[in-house]
Amino acid sequence: MLDHDSLCTRDGDRFAPTEAAGNPWGEFTGGGPVAGLVAHAVEAAVDDPDLFVARLTVDLVRPVPRSPIDVSVEPLRTGKRLHVLDVTLRAGGRTVTRASAQLLRKSEVDGPEGGDPPGFAGPGGIADGHLLPPELGLRPGVHDVVEVRWLADQSSAGPSRAWMRMPLPLLPGEPLSPLSHVAILVDCISAASPVGPIFGPWINTDITLYLHRALRGEWLGVEIHRDVQPSGIGVARAALYDEQGSIGTAHEAVMVNQLG
Repeated sequence: MLDHDSLCTRDGDRFAPTEAAGNPWGEFTGGGPVAGLVAHAVEAAVDDPDLFVARLTVDLVRPVPRSPIDVSVEPLRTGKRLHVLDVTLRAGGRTVTRASAQLLRKSEVDGPEGGDPPGFAGPGGIADGHLLPPELGLRPGVHDVVEVRWLADQSSAGPSRAWMRMPLPLLPGEPLSPLSHVAILVDCISAASPVGPIFGPWINTDITLYLHRALRGEWLGVEIHRDVQPSGIGVARAALYDEQGSIGTAHEAVMVNQLG
């Protein structure tokens, strides 16, 4: 049983993942909380409400231990309409994650608010489920914390569809921002994608978000496809929604996780 109030805690200027941030494969941190820390660092580095994170790419270079993590941000461009930031996470002096963010300046244009609605029912009235089957006996971690309501799971013939929510904050006493919330949840699309004729278990080595507006509300809707080849390499991709409409897309490079 996981008993934590947040996915990470502060350790001076560093961040320490809790057990609730763990991944199922070992004593490491899940990609979602790692991406959440990246998003948190980007938002802390830019104090301009008219700059919007339109793209966030997180390269999961090495397994991230559940030990104190140093986070640094380097501005590569700070123009009037475009900001580009590099983010690096280090553990024990070693780089474990590299990330980049593009922030674009918002402007007012004519058009409908919200974007295309999801082509499936909202989260209300749908039973809670599990991201990964409990009978697998995996290590406890963030996959047990995330709340999932399935409309069409991995066994479906078509794409997987689900609503997801992270009930814990990233850090104690700090509300989970819409960007961090989406970044944390999007790591799940590899695990939640349809199995298809080629079976994993699959792990993702990166996370890329393309967003055109912020998440509204507590639930992220995902419609997930996965394209894989006998090489053991593929791509998981998802359309992202809230209850009001489309908010963007996500992509991940995936490979089969050779156990043992």
